[in-house]
Amino acid sequence: MGVPRGTARLLLDEALARPFSGRLLELGRMAIYCTEAEVRGWAAEQGVPLADPGSVELSHIPELARQGCLSDRTFFRLLGFAEVESADVSDWERPDHLLDLNEPLPAGLAGRFDAVFEAGTIQHVFHLPRVFANLHALLRPEGRVVHGMAPSTNHVDHGFYMFSPTLFHDFYAANGWRLDAEWFFEFFPFWVRGRFDSPRWRIRRYEPGCLDHLAYGGFRARQVGLFVAAAKVAGATADRIPQQSYFARFHAARTGEPEPRAAGAHPVVPPPAWLRPLKGVRARLLRLRPRRLPPVAARY
Repeated sequence: MGVPRGTARLLLDEALARPFSGRLLELGRMAIYCTEAEVRGWAAEQGVPLADPGSVELSHIPELARQGCLSDRTFFRLLGFAEVESADVSDWERPDHLLDLNEPLPAGLAGRFDAVFEAGTIQHVFHLPRVFANLHALLRPEGRVVHGMAPSTNHVDHGFYMFSPTLFHDFYAANGWRLDAEWFFEFFPFWVRGRFDSPRWRIRRYEPGCLDHLAYGGFRARQVGLFVAAAKVAGATADRIPQQSYFARFHAARTGEPEPRAAGAHPVVPPPAWLRPLKGVRARLLRLRPRRLPPVAARY
């Protein structure tokens, strides 16, 4: 679980768009793969004001501390959080709270946090519906959850799951959350080998349907990760089961009508006009699959 350069810079973008404050819970103590000088340099480049972190601490991981990498607490205080707490299922990294996300949330943690950050935790938790229910319960109203580096493609046996971005989009949309950021990026994990000056990530905006043509082996040997930020706005829930948007689009292309929705579910956006007159399975599939990736929005 960690924050390499690309994730750090996306967090800076998020801090600029919607400043961080209050109390953060990180799920697992993060390994921060960058120095204070690097963070300050990126913040100046991106126009992000940093907060006073107090005394600067180096990583709790000795190998990273020797290279000048920041501690998780200092890093997140720089981003604007006044308090930084951590939770994990075991105590080997000395988290502030012992928490098994497979189980219902302890009452003392409910509604306590302004933000929850995870970057490599929830793929190791078997009971994903419970995970999302716990994320909802941890947050105060208007609080944010940030998935800083959710594994999507070519993470075989790293955890129980690799996530399609449609999981986050469809779940948060169905449950009435405000989706603030949806990005995906291709990368090689150089930081695991101690090379923090790795090539910049090509970060692209995710929208449902933009990856249909790559769904079966389209990324070859590259790894793909996700950055998602969602806010628990008024009326947000965690118990609505989403219909995958792929099938909603397919239904709309076939019938010209939005897919029927369960009572209380959020409606599917009607298909664009050019989809409605299509006939035949081949025509539908060809039109549903864009042949190019979305444009690169940033190189971090």
